[in-house]
Amino acid sequence: MNYGYADVDEYIDDHTGYYSRKLYEQVVANVTLKDQNVLEINCGRGAGAAWCVHTHASHSYIGIDPSQNVINLCQRLYSTTPRLSFVVADATKHLPFENESIDIILCIEATHAFGEPVAIAQFANEVNRVLRPNGCLLWCDVCYMNGSGISVYDLIANGELIIEEKINITRNILHALDIQNKSRTDFIQRYIQSEEQEYFRLFAGLPGTQIYEDMSQGRSQYWRVVFRKKTTTNMLVI
Repeated sequence: MNYGYADVDEYIDDHTGYYSRKLYEQVVANVTLKDQNVLEINCGRGAGAAWCVHTHASHSYIGIDPSQNVINLCQRLYSTTPRLSFVVADATKHLPFENESIDIILCIEATHAFGEPVAIAQFANEVNRVLRPNGCLLWCDVCYMNGSGISVYDLIANGELIIEEKINITRNILHALDIQNKSRTDFIQRYIQSEEQEYFRLFAGLPGTQIYEDMSQGRSQYWRVVFRKKTTTNMLVI
């Protein structure tokens, strides 16, 4: 369950994950997944991964998550989906794949939870290691204006990736969260134990939570970025 993406002139409140899929659509919009080897970081329950496989016909699609329970759920839900697999892995420590074996990496709202700079740096190193030359990291997340947490530029610090596209979509994220507020609040109240509901509201970024208010008040911004791995080591970062 990501925050979702909404065009500023639309309003369709439902329980089908429409806006979460729209965020995936935005992330992959200008890069082809067809016949590519794709890796998704912190795939959650796997719905986005399954949508990508069905819609974009990747050669292979691997979702990773550090939670064994989450991966067990994904494997049960999508055991019959061709070309789709799930693996337990912590992207801040090690990606269990060979060097230069992945064409596309998707990372949707995962990095803001990585915490310490050393974890973010290790993630960036692992991305650079497993990506093929000219491969892409398709990334979106919240960045704080005070420099805490993840920064877009943390991911190009070692000089292997260049920024190909960088778009501020904060307005669209906030609009999606506004639209989904009722349906997601209803879900949390119905299915989540009362002592855990506030955590899930924060996790979902609902209006009134710190995550939402930080974006709304300009203390943070939500960016969508396409990073591309250099084909040579002497390219300039632009």
